[in-house]
This record gives sequence, C-alpha cells and structure tokens, in this order.
Amino acid sequence: MSEVIEKRLEEVRAKFATFTAPGADPDDKWNYIIGLAKAHKGMDESLKNEKFIVVGCAATMYLVPQFTGSAIHFEMDVEGGTTNPLISRGLGALALSIYNDMAPADILAVDPKFFQDIGLNVGLSPTRSNGFASLLKQIYLYARVYDAISKK
Repeated sequence: MSEVIEKRLEEVRAKFATFTAPGADPDDKWNYIIGLAKAHKGMDESLKNEKFIVVGCAATMYLVPQFTGSAIHFEMDVEGGTTNPLISRGLGALALSIYNDMAPADILAVDPKFFQDIGLNVGLSPTRSNGFASLLKQIYLYARVYDAISKK
C-alpha cells in the first residue's frame, strides 16, 4: 500500500476518532458528512449516464471512472431519489477522499471494513449502509477491472 493512501486512511481515522471522543456531540459526524457533501463539486451533467448509476443506493448516485495512466480518477454525484441526497453525496465524497486518483493495487489493498472500524456505520440507516456498500463494491470492481487490463 502506498504512503499516499496510508496517509489518507490515517487522516480519516483521526477525524472519526474525534466523533467518539469523550464529550463529542453525536451530530458532529453527520455535520462533517454534510460538510463534505456541500464541498463536493459534483460532476458535469454530460457524464450522468444510466450505465454509471450505482445500483443499490436510495438516491441516484453516479460514479464515473476515468483511467489516467496508472491511477483511477472518479467523478461522483448524487441526485434526489427517495432520500435527502446530502448524506449520500457526503458518503461518496468520503470514499473518494481515500480512493480517488489512486492506483488499482492501492484501492484493492484497503480493507472495506475500514469504514466499520472507524464507526461510520454507527447511526447509519440500513438503506444508506447498503448504498455505501454498493458504492464501495463498484469502486473495487472498477479497480479490479483496471488492474487486470493494465497487466495485459
């Protein structure tokens, strides 16, 4: 695993540790996720294509991979659906803060249980939890495909 992705994981781990520290406000984690959503620039409308929809999300989430040399760049955005898209967009932005612009091998080296280990799932509705798992599954699928293609 590269130093870059290890640093990203440590930054997220440290941030989430503040949410469980004594005296922490239980809403801090969700305010942080919403802040990530608001800061996320979204993606160009022309990229929003049915083939890039992450199946399993309550909201309509688009995840577009762009293979750039030895790394994968992801564009992600979320629209309405049956839920407020802010939490979904924030969860997507959190995932991209780790995986974006990384080599497939680095993406695949991260255990998806990392997010459980930092407590992301605590207080997350089953629908959003399933949607986030679907997003991770899609990211890992793109990484496996690109890894296989790059080895040919």
